Order: sequence, then structure tokens, then C-alpha cells
Amino acid sequence: MATTINTFTQQVEILLGPDDSNTELSDVQIQTFVKAAVERFSRDQPDETTEDESGDAGKYYDIANLLGSWVEGFSAIIAIEYPAQAISADAEPTYLENEDFQDDYWQGGTRYLFLPNHAPAATETMRIKYTVPYTWASSPEQTTTPTQDFYAICNLAAGYACQAIATKYSRTSDSTIRADSASHSSRADWFARRAREYIGFYETHLGLDKDQRVQGAGEFVDTDTLPGWPSSRRYLFHGADTR
Repeated sequence: MATTINTFTQQVEILLGPDDSNTELSDVQIQTFVKAAVERFSRDQPDETTEDESGDAGKYYDIANLLGSWVEGFSAIIAIEYPAQAISADAEPTYLENEDFQDDYWQGGTRYLFLPNHAPAATETMRIKYTVPYTWASSPEQTTTPTQDFYAICNLAAGYACQAIATKYSRTSDSTIRADSASHSSRADWFARRAREYIGFYETHLGLDKDQRVQGAGEFVDTDTLPGWPSSRRYLFHGADTR
């Protein structure tokens, strides 16, 4: 389901608060931060698309010509089903192993998909799944980011907006008016804190916050050190005289 730029903007304005903070920036500026947030979201959790492509009995395929939605500098191939069967066949999908395809083979400024172990015939189909960024459609301007991530993206955009407001106040202090300078410094700090909070909410939602990541549980133990037998433990890898 597509979400319009105005829907994003309205939520960001709510996050900026009922005071004058949501008048610090124009709607056009807030929309810019929304688009920047969607761009980062695209890299943190990219969209995916799948295309069916026929072989030509070769091992090299010009990716830009092969895949219609490929975005150079962003896209990456996730999986290749080959040979791909029609859904109506109810066949078990067969995927190439990672070592069977390479999506970054370059020659003369052209990127190729290289299949070192296969040469699909024109009668065979490759079902290629790859990443793409979320884009904006016009009339109305909207994007298809997942509904469940709407508020996270708005938090990120609000964080960017707060950073801009904090920068504005940090640059407009007047040293000749001590009270005004202190007020601007205070507001700059306040918006900077809000920016960190909102961006933190986004990162936590996507599992990017280092404090939220699951840490591996384990510990190395030298099991072959001097045993405390019989008071504690025995050797594990010595002869019967120590067991």
C-alpha cells in the first residue's frame, strides 16, 4: 500500500510538537527530510523485486540491460532460481549456490552477471531476485514503504528535522545579547537531544541499535588445565590415571 508524502509530513509535524518547533521548517523542507529518511530506510531494509529472464547460451549478462529495475550503486542480486519453472508446474524451486553467480564482474565500465558454472539456453529461464530502493511515484507523490515501518520512517525524518533546527539555533546566537545567546544555545541542545531520541527510535525499530542487538552467548574454557580432582573436576583429555 502506497503512502503519500503529505501523510508522512503530517506525522513528522506531530512529532515536532505543538509549539513553534513545527514552524521552524517549511513543508518543502520537511518533505526533503522524509525523502532522506526513505532513502536511508531503503539501504537499511531495501525493497526486493523478481524478474524472469531468458538465457542466451552464454555465461555473461549485461546487468543494466538484463534487469529493468536495477539501480547501479544500490542493487544486489539476492538469489537466482535456475532453471525456473512455471508456477503451474508445482515444481520444487532450484536455486544457484553463491559460488555459481557473481553480480560484480566488470569489463570496460560495464557490470556483468557472471555464471561460472552455467550457460542458460534461450529456452531456459532465470528467476532473479534482487534489491531495489523505494521510489516515489507522482500525482500524488507517494511511495510503497511497508505500512509497519511508517512510524519508524517518520521518527527518522523528525530526527533529521530536529538536527536542522538545532544547527539553525547553534548558528544564530548573538554574543552581544547574553540572554538571547543562552536561549539559542539551550534550544539548540534541546533539539539535538530530540534528534538523537527520534533517530534512536528508528534504529531500535529496525534492530540497528547496538544495545538491542542479540549478542552471541559463549565462552572459551581451557578444559585441559590442572584438575581439582577429587575436589572439583577431572581432566577430560588425559589417560585413565587422571579419571
